[in-house]
Amino acid sequence: MMAGLTAVLAAGSLAAAPDSRPLAEFMKEPAPEEIVYARRDGQDLLLHTFKPADWKASDRRPAVLWIHGGAWVGGSPEGSLPFGRYFADRGAVAFVITYRKARPEGPGVADCIADVRSALRWVRSHAAELGLDPDRIAVVGESAGGHLAASLGTLDAFDHPDDDTAVRGRPDAMVLYNPIVDMTEDNWIRYAVGGPALADKTSPRPTDPTSVTRARALSPLFHVAPGQPPSLVVHGRGDKVVRVEQAERFAAAMKSAGNRCDLVLYGPEIGHAFAIAGYKWPESVVVPAIVEADRFLASLGWLEGEPTLTTSPTPPW
Repeated sequence: MMAGLTAVLAAGSLAAAPDSRPLAEFMKEPAPEEIVYARRDGQDLLLHTFKPADWKASDRRPAVLWIHGGAWVGGSPEGSLPFGRYFADRGAVAFVITYRKARPEGPGVADCIADVRSALRWVRSHAAELGLDPDRIAVVGESAGGHLAASLGTLDAFDHPDDDTAVRGRPDAMVLYNPIVDMTEDNWIRYAVGGPALADKTSPRPTDPTSVTRARALSPLFHVAPGQPPSLVVHGRGDKVVRVEQAERFAAAMKSAGNRCDLVLYGPEIGHAFAIAGYKWPESVVVPAIVEADRFLASLGWLEGEPTLTTSPTPPW
């Protein structure tokens, strides 16, 4: 467990593996292969796909699916593409998912869950041609993306009607960066309820039983049960957007249920959204956070050797 920014910076400066590469290299080409996994509301939903250099269809590699954040209403996959390239470089088949955005008058958070579950099912059902192991699929998410990743691992509802539910819609591992796991708290309930509550954030926060029930149904924390995938949760104690208590409560619930849940808490200097390339946190904070995911997947036997991601000689942003 890391104590703060000093520890994070120190982690980023550890001796690099002989074949290490700086993050700046992964922020460049190649462009991902774009696979359409579904078309909904007139929108092609994409899997930005990265394969190892020595990939072949007969492989049975682990898969890593990244889900971007943005409060379900915004965000983009661009800040996760470098991590897709990195984990492909580490030997996995990596994907960055696009999904429909929540709107007061349109799709809601449940639809976001349905989309990313469809993406997971698409990947699993095409494992043979993608050269991956259908029983080694990890989901990784940041903030609202962390919520969606955690939802895939804990919720059994919100399947899209077009899905083949005979295909397992649960991942085999989860990596959650500052995730929202309790939507009954704070203004998160607005996103759960949607409609006018989301359209006008100056209106009173919904507190009626129906709204709370809806928020609980969309909250991974209240659906933790034995037999759920091993998980890593990384959160900053200085997070003013998603309170660190959410991560602590989720980890405690997972462990109480007998599930593996590794909790890494950064100190009060570290706030929200540090697992996005080119965003508000410097590379010296981002790289160690991604290395945490690498070490976690390696502990499952999915990746070999030491992490190879390092900070760049010249900061890329």
